[in-house]
Amino acid sequence: MTQRKLWGWFESDRVSLEDRVRWQGREFRVIAFAGPHVTLQPLSEPAALVEASYGEMAGSADFAVLDEAGEAVERTKLPPLGRLLLVVDKEDRKRALMWHRHMKEVETGIRPGRRVPRAGYDPAATTMEQRLKRKAAELDELDISISWRTLDDKRRRWKQADENPLVLIIDGRKGRAPSPGGRTDPRLLEIMQEVTAILARQSGGRIGRAFDLVEERVETRYAKELKDPQEAKRLRLPRSTFYKRMHELGLSAILLGTTRQRASQASKPKKPYTPSYAVRPGQIMQIDTTPLRIKVLGDGGEVVSAEMTILIDVATRSIVALMIVPCVTGEGRPGQRVGGRATRSFDLVLLLAQAYAPMPTLPGWDPLTAASASALPFIKLREADPRFAEAAAARPVIHPRTIIIDQGSTYLSQHFEDVCNFLGITLLYARKEEPDDKPIVERVFSSFADSFSQHVAGWTGRSHALRGRGIERQPLWTINEVQHMAQEWVALDHQQLPHEGLQHPELPGLTLSPNEMYAALVPGAGYRPRPLSPQDNRQLLLPAWVTVTDKGFDIENRTYQNEAGELRLMAGLHSGLAGPGKGGRWEARFNPYRPDVAWLYDHRGQGRWIKADFVHRRLLTDVHWTVDHWEEATAVVLADGGRKEHQAAIALAVKERRRRTRTAPPRHTRTGPWIPFQGPELDVNEPAADPYAGIGEIDLDSITPYESLPIPARPTAAPAGAVSTPSDRNGLAALFADTAPDDDLDEAPDHPAFDLGLPGSTEAVEGEM
Repeated sequence: MTQRKLWGWFESDRVSLEDRVRWQGREFRVIAFAGPHVTLQPLSEPAALVEASYGEMAGSADFAVLDEAGEAVERTKLPPLGRLLLVVDKEDRKRALMWHRHMKEVETGIRPGRRVPRAGYDPAATTMEQRLKRKAAELDELDISISWRTLDDKRRRWKQADENPLVLIIDGRKGRAPSPGGRTDPRLLEIMQEVTAILARQSGGRIGRAFDLVEERVETRYAKELKDPQEAKRLRLPRSTFYKRMHELGLSAILLGTTRQRASQASKPKKPYTPSYAVRPGQIMQIDTTPLRIKVLGDGGEVVSAEMTILIDVATRSIVALMIVPCVTGEGRPGQRVGGRATRSFDLVLLLAQAYAPMPTLPGWDPLTAASASALPFIKLREADPRFAEAAAARPVIHPRTIIIDQGSTYLSQHFEDVCNFLGITLLYARKEEPDDKPIVERVFSSFADSFSQHVAGWTGRSHALRGRGIERQPLWTINEVQHMAQEWVALDHQQLPHEGLQHPELPGLTLSPNEMYAALVPGAGYRPRPLSPQDNRQLLLPAWVTVTDKGFDIENRTYQNEAGELRLMAGLHSGLAGPGKGGRWEARFNPYRPDVAWLYDHRGQGRWIKADFVHRRLLTDVHWTVDHWEEATAVVLADGGRKEHQAAIALAVKERRRRTRTAPPRHTRTGPWIPFQGPELDVNEPAADPYAGIGEIDLDSITPYESLPIPARPTAAPAGAVSTPSDRNGLAALFADTAPDDDLDEAPDHPAFDLGLPGSTEAVEGEM
C-alpha cells in the first residue's frame, strides 16, 4: 500500500493559525489557510503578504515554529497523515478523515480544502461553543447524533493526542475493562478486602460476620465522613448489595472454602499472574534466591553457608546478574540476635546494578570467557557502548523492564520497590510457595548444581541425607572466590551452551545458546546503553532520615561530618519534608558494606549531595569493615560495660577484631589479604579531573634547560691553619693526574682534609682510582 498525499488536509500538529514561523531566513505570522496553501505575514519589515505552498514550507530544512522569544518550539510530530492512516482499513480511514475535517473546521474555522470560513465558523465572529453547537446541528442532519459537549470532549482528546485522527474513531467504552465492584466506593471495597484477608486465617464462618466487621471498620475509620449524609450513603451498603459485591469480587468463595483453600487464596499475588512469555530482551525477567549448598569461609575464617540470587532474562535465558552472599545464624536470644545475616534488600539492589554494566573478565579466567570470542555482536555493541572493551565478559547487558518476584520479605521491602521505581522496572508477584510460577529460574538452579556446585570443594549435596562427612574440615573457598568462579561459569558455560528452550525466531528447529539468542533478537529490539552515574548510584544506597547538628548526623550510632564544613549551615534546620519516618529530617544514604562514608541530600535549590565521612574513619585505616562488623563490635563493647555512644571504642574493637582475623591461622595457604564480603562496589564519587588532559605528546628535542638565576656563591672562610688540598690548587684535573703535581702529596694522610672519622679520631683511607 503506497502513501497518499492529502493536499489541503492540515497536517496534524505542524502549524496552527497565529503561529510564528521561520522560513527562508525570515520570520512570518501564519494568518490564513487556503486549501494546500498558507498565507504568511512578514514580521521583520513591512512587506506584502506571502502565499506559499504548505508542503513546500513545512518540508524546508530551515523551517521552524517559534515562540514569542524567537526560539524554536519542540513539538511532538506525528507522521504525515497519508502514512499515519495506513495502519487502518479503508472504512476506518474514511471515518477518521471525516472527523478530522470537522475538527479542523471547529478548531480553525476553515474546512480543509477551502479558502474562507463558512457561515457560523469564522473565529473572528464566533466562539468555540458556538462553533461546536453549529457542528453538532450539522452532524445531526447527517444522521450522526452527538451533543456539542460530547463533541467538545472528542475535540479535547484529539488535541491531547497531537491532533491524531485515529483517536476520533476509537470508542473507549468497548475496550474498557468491567469493574467488578460496580459503583461501590473504592474505600469500602478496600475494607472488604482487608476483612476477608483477616478472616481467611481464622476458622470458617458465615459471610454475615464479614458484614459486621466491615461496618465496624467503616465507623472507626471514617467517623467524620459519616456525618455527611451523601458520604454515609456511599460508605454503607445494604446487606443484599454487600453480599452481591462479595460474590462479584470472589471474596465469598474464599470465606466459604476449607482452611487450606482459604490460606491458598489469601496468598495470591497482588496482580494477576500470567505465564512468562517474552520476545524482546529485558521484556520479562525472573529473580529468585536459593541455598547454594556449598560451605564457604566467612569474614572471620569460620565455615558458613551461602545463598545465591539469580536474575535471568526470559527471552534469551541469559543470566544478567548473579549474587552470592553468606548465610549466618546470629547469636543471642530471638529478637536480640547479633551477627546473623542472609540475602538483604541491598544485595538485591547490587544485583540490579550488575544488569546495567558489562561484566569484566578477571585474571586467570579462560580466554573463551571474553565477549570478543563469543557469539555476541561484540563490534556493534562496542560501537554503541564504549564500556564493551576487550576485557568484557561474554554476558550481555540487558536492562530489565518487568521482573517476576516471589513474596519473600526481602523482595517486598520498601527499599527494593523504591529502587525498581527509580530504574523504571515493573514488579509482578508470583504466588507463595509456588515455584512453578518461576520455572525458568528454578530450572537454572538445578543446572547450576549439576554443572558447577557439585564440582566445588565444600559441596554438601542436595539434602542432608546425601551430605558427606568432614566437609567443614577440608580446604574451602572464601565467599568472594566462589562469587568469581560462579561468574566465570556464567560467561563460559551457561551463556555459550545451547538450551533446548531457545529456538531461532526465524529458523524453527535450530537450537541456540543464550548469547546466540541475544544476537538474533537484539537487532529487532535495539540496544541503548544506560550507564548509572554516581548520582544514580547514590539513589541505590540505603536511605536514612537524620537530624543535622553541630556534630554532624548519626546513622546507627555512627556520627558523620563533612570536613569542609558544609553541614554547619544546615545544623538545627528543619528540612520541611513531611511523611512517615521523615518528620522534618534530612535524607541521607549509605552503603552498609562500606559505611565509612555517607551522603546527605540537600533538596533546597538545585539539590546537591554532601559527602560526610565517619568521624573515626582514621582509626579504621586500611581495614575492610561493614555494618555487620560494627554491630558485632558494639555487642562486645556493651558486654564490657560500655555504651553505644562510645564510637571510638567500638571502632577500635572493629579494628582489633579484623586484626585477629588477619593473623589467625588460615585453613589453606593464601597469597593475598583476607577481604571480607562487601559485594560489588558502587561508584558514588564524582570522577576526578585529569590534570594532564589536553596536553599533547612532548617533543624531547624542543626541551631547553632552564636559565639559572644570577646569584653569586656565598664565600666561605677556610679554617685557621688549614692546608690547601690538591683540588684547591689544580681543580678536578689534580684528582685524575697520572703523577702528583706536588711532592707534598706523600704526606697527604696527615692532612686534616683527609680525616674521614668522627671528631677526635683519624682514619686513613687507602684506595685506587
